[in-house]
Amino acid sequence: MKYEWMDQALCAQVDPSLFFSEGPRHTSRKALRICSTCPVQPECADYVSAFEGDLTAKYRYGAWGGKSVRQRAREGGEPPAADRDEQIIRMTDRGLAPGEIAAQLGISDRTVFRVRKAHRKQKETV
Repeated sequence: MKYEWMDQALCAQVDPSLFFSEGPRHTSRKALRICSTCPVQPECADYVSAFEGDLTAKYRYGAWGGKSVRQRAREGGEPPAADRDEQIIRMTDRGLAPGEIAAQLGISDRTVFRVRKAHRKQKETV
């Protein structure tokens, strides 16, 4: 789904990987600087807020509306890394492959494997 305001977005004029680096702790400062001067920042913030509650939304990570996922999560009162790890475990329990999980959450396969391994170790010690 494309909205007309997206054509005016500054992020559409640069490399998109700048806005979607790996995971919630790696939002580029350069991306946030670009967002801070974007003429459609309010529209972007409204757009992403519609998806933040969806645990499988690809919009969950990255710079949107002038904020990192951590900044948006802080406003919503949820810890992003812990939330992401829980999402990975839930998606694993549903039978999704690591590549599918990584694609849906906007993270690397390596992150999925690391979280799954830590979860297995935690279960073994309990």
